[in-house]
Amino acid sequence: MFMGNFAHKLDPKSRVAIPANWRVVYGQELVMLASTYHDYNILKCYTQQSFAAKLSEIRTRALADGFDMGEVDEYIGVIAGNSFVAEINAQGKLLIPKQQRDRLQLKEMAQLVGRTCHFEVWLPEDFAADNAPKLRKDSLLDKKFRML
Repeated sequence: MFMGNFAHKLDPKSRVAIPANWRVVYGQELVMLASTYHDYNILKCYTQQSFAAKLSEIRTRALADGFDMGEVDEYIGVIAGNSFVAEINAQGKLLIPKQQRDRLQLKEMAQLVGRTCHFEVWLPEDFAADNAPKLRKDSLLDKKFRML
């Protein structure tokens, strides 16, 4: 499980260190998906297994909800078209491609945020703004469950 959040420096080759307990087996590939969260650009990083499970879940739920097979295939195609494969190297670092680095406006630091079955890469300032205490305090879910 990917839990916690960590700010890490980008090295000169645009690689970021992954926390040791998040590292998949050396050489195993991750699927990175260019995405957004509350209007902030982020990268979602999945193991291949969790990405395949997510796509399967989307397909199953969408078809059960009455979406047309063509619509579902198109949506999954858009997800696939915004995804790419990345590898954690022997030093436990993940290369963030230039196009994605520019999209997130990463310069020196990256914020890694665990989301249980995947983790996200954020611009640290965006994560801080989105994770402001007021946003959490006003959450209807937190008013119910009181976890934050």
